Amino acid sequence: FGLPPETIKDSMQLGIPVPQVYIVPVERFCREMGPALGVNLAEFEFPAYFNFFVYKKRCTLVVDSEDAEDNIRKVFSETLLGPAQFRREEDPLAFEAEDFAKDFPRNAIPNFTKELKHFRIMPDGNELVIETLLEFRHFEMRSDGHEGLGVPPNAEGKVEEQGDGCKSEDEDCGAESDAEEEVPKDLQAVESREQATPWTYSQARFM
Repeated sequence: FGLPPETIKDSMQLGIPVPQVYIVPVERFCREMGPALGVNLAEFEFPAYFNFFVYKKRCTLVVDSEDAEDNIRKVFSETLLGPAQFRREEDPLAFEAEDFAKDFPRNAIPNFTKELKHFRIMPDGNELVIETLLEFRHFEMRSDGHEGLGVPPNAEGKVEEQGDGCKSEDEDCGAESDAEEEVPKDLQAVESREQATPWTYSQARFM
């Protein structure tokens, strides 16, 4: 869970394989006061490179939303493929004029569009894209949620519903239920009750 800095180094020191699947935290930067404040908790770049060049596999990132995937794609596209203005399909820029002094020789300015495209072409002739190194997965949103979570199932054959709506095993439905029993009001009454007889669920749930 999470991708803090030096994930590769820590994995090697622990003698375990560098993971290929990572869960990206919802908060991708540490916001707690202390030495870790501002630390990137989604440092996926080097694990992605390691998996690609060493394992020859893609790195899988499990994210919580489409927005998280979009943000990661924007960042990684800059670091892996270069600035967007130099590689866009329509009217790409060869260079940014403001990056060079006015008296800088124009014939000495590199064509970034051609250079970036050159480095995007892999030895097999295919063009490098984000999907070459990363694979995204999303948490499934269950429609039924967690209904009944923590609720014990009814003991089959143990509890029978009487005609008047009373549920009991062998007790007299005319008798007072546990919920109607007196509930201790203070600590002394609680201690006295514990010494006398065991608690019933209906009594304990009010404490």
